Amino acid sequence: MSDEIRNLTVEAMATKQMNDRQFAEYLIEQMSKEGDNTLSHATVINWRKHGKAPSTDFLQDMLSVYPVSDRRFLFALQMLAAKSPHVWGEQGVVWRLCKFAHLKAE
Repeated sequence: MSDEIRNLTVEAMATKQMNDRQFAEYLIEQMSKEGDNTLSHATVINWRKHGKAPSTDFLQDMLSVYPVSDRRFLFALQMLAAKSPHVWGEQGVVWRLCKFAHLKAE
């Protein structure tokens, strides 16, 4: 998992051509600055160099703030899938539930 976290972080930073500080600011740009939604460049360094996974709560907050079309939404989803593939991965619980999203409650 740590290699995947490293690779996802490096790839996302390279795509946006950002350093650690810029990337941290980019990720929390539209998030509330209160509570747990702060992100330091040191945390990004831990992701990039050591493969330390972001907190699940932080990633889920990103999913609730950014639209599906935003790269940050995809980044958060990929990180969650790396952390818990049985839940967030392509064959995980979330994807299986999506298959039934089109059904209406009776």
